[in-house]
Amino acid sequence: MYRVFACITQEHHYGMLVLAVIVCVVGSCLSILLSRRMIHASDRRKLLQLSLTSIIGGATIWSTHFIAMLAYDPGFDHGYEVVFTSISLAVAILGLLISNAILAIGKRGPYHLIGGAFFGLSVSAMHYLGMSAYLLPGEIIWELDRQLISVGLGAFLGAISYHRIARPYTRYCWLGGTVLMVAAICVMHFTGMSAFTVLLDSAYQVPPMAISDENLAMLIMAVTGVIFIIGFASFSIEINIEHETRGQLKHAALHDPLTGLPNRMQLTQKMAAIAKRLEEAETEKVAVLTIDLNLFKQVNDLHGHAVGDTVLTTIAARLSQNLEADEFIARTGGDEFVALKRDFRRVDQVNAFAERLHALIVEPIDTATISVTVGASIGIATSIGEGRELDKLLHKSDLAMYRAKSEPECHICLFTAEIDQQSHDRLVLINDLRNALENDQFELVYQLQNNLNSLEPTGFEVLLRWNHPDRGRIPPDEFIPIAEETGLIRDIGLWVLRTACQEASDWADSYNVAVNVAPQQLVQPSFVEHVADILMESRLPPERLELEITEASIIDDQAHTLKVMHRLKGMGIRIAMDDFGTGYSSLATLQAFPFDKIKIDRSFVRDVHHNDQRAAIVRSTLLLGAALEIPVLAEGVELQDELDFLRSEKCNAVQGFYFGQPLSRDEMRKFVTASKQSKAS
Repeated sequence: MYRVFACITQEHHYGMLVLAVIVCVVGSCLSILLSRRMIHASDRRKLLQLSLTSIIGGATIWSTHFIAMLAYDPGFDHGYEVVFTSISLAVAILGLLISNAILAIGKRGPYHLIGGAFFGLSVSAMHYLGMSAYLLPGEIIWELDRQLISVGLGAFLGAISYHRIARPYTRYCWLGGTVLMVAAICVMHFTGMSAFTVLLDSAYQVPPMAISDENLAMLIMAVTGVIFIIGFASFSIEINIEHETRGQLKHAALHDPLTGLPNRMQLTQKMAAIAKRLEEAETEKVAVLTIDLNLFKQVNDLHGHAVGDTVLTTIAARLSQNLEADEFIARTGGDEFVALKRDFRRVDQVNAFAERLHALIVEPIDTATISVTVGASIGIATSIGEGRELDKLLHKSDLAMYRAKSEPECHICLFTAEIDQQSHDRLVLINDLRNALENDQFELVYQLQNNLNSLEPTGFEVLLRWNHPDRGRIPPDEFIPIAEETGLIRDIGLWVLRTACQEASDWADSYNVAVNVAPQQLVQPSFVEHVADILMESRLPPERLELEITEASIIDDQAHTLKVMHRLKGMGIRIAMDDFGTGYSSLATLQAFPFDKIKIDRSFVRDVHHNDQRAAIVRSTLLLGAALEIPVLAEGVELQDELDFLRSEKCNAVQGFYFGQPLSRDEMRKFVTASKQSKAS
């Protein structure tokens, strides 16, 4: 009798034994890595990973076992039975399939431990089935206690190995999982090998059809080689695809999808890196340039968004292709860009950079059908005179850009203390405007509207005035744009409408009242309901209310505005187009929208009797109104000659300082009372 364990330690081929360990380590590493990816995969990809991991893991167990068996030379004839040798490989793969499936589906609880224990049991099943295929000239006698120990050790180490896979503590836990998996396979194998002895008997003969060591070695090399190559190729391909995908996602996250320029996120990262340099080196300088395209909205409105996209992509390509070292540009909004410049000594160098960018932008852009030209307003702030905090420099360059935009003759503006003071004053004004309504600082004045033939008053247009407690009366053209930009115009506009309707309902005569409606009011979902509530509260007949809407209110969202206008007209309210002629789509607007009145802007009425161009515009508008059967009112009439010209051209109604300055509430009430008494007498 011989103990196989003693033979392994004394009569074995160390090279083959090392090869078995190498195969076990390589296969275990690959299995662990694929298992980790399998856990986080989904749907069909998870199923593919499960199959591949199970095949590689099963082949690793099988190859390790039989290479270790080849390392031992018992000194007498031996071989391997074909069927059980093949079945042992299938058992190993099937066992790994089940254990990995348990690992894959069990995201909570002890499923990973159960899967790991089943892995150890699969190693044991493969081992003892493989040993049954080992043919010797004698009888194998098994020791049950050693068998149970080998099975227990395999299950225990397998469970810990899978725990490392499913619950990693660090990014290197897969190495620990690999070591434990190798230990589970090797410890189980060698413990199992010590669990039997061989009783030689000449009556037992090795069948001639048994697989020899040489043939088994070739079979193992073929199976292991093919499977490992497939596994490594699959893993490598997936890693490369993942890296490419991550690269694409990173590029998409940091670049504008339309123009390909860096986006706001990459700008933030770039600014953080520059800020660090500014902290480390006092000699480091940076300039921030904010760029806004002029007339770009008109390009979209007139020619469509496809042309607008072409403009943006062309400008972006020009800018990116003409950047020098230490220059950077990003698209931060629809038609907004931010540029950074480092490595300069004088502000003049930054101005030259801004001029270069401006020249690239204003160059005509040829599309398939038209040639488009846009302008640009550029604001500059540098660390030389405006501090070294990038966020503040960005804000200051933004303020300088708005100054450049407000001054048509100045397309590039360097931030100055004056701009800073104006920005501060604007913020103070915004804050005061927020409190003006609550503190009852607004009042309405009333400008007469008169029939041109009889010159009799037909109604009033209400105008808003702001009586500031410290600055006195602030002009509307100063605070109305701010109210519209900040959205405060919504609440202010409702106050104006409510106050005007309540006042008009108390007039002794049935004059009409005209109220301006801002674009921000029209887009409010509840605007029509608010108007209906105000009419009900004030008891003002709807036909006495006229809402004045500018073309800007219509162009931004024509479908919604048309729907709102029809609902208002359905209530009996009249709609007037205000400031006619100042837009660029007036004719189309009049055809599409149900207006009850056209108001010619005061800029065309002033000195109309001396200016042939203005006279032509006014005549055209009056002819258009007559053709569409829409009454026309001319604003801004101040002179008798202007009035005579409009009367000769058969204008319907007028308003302006010719009939007096806008009336306060008390003056208006006196006027209405006097008018009523005059008619009665």
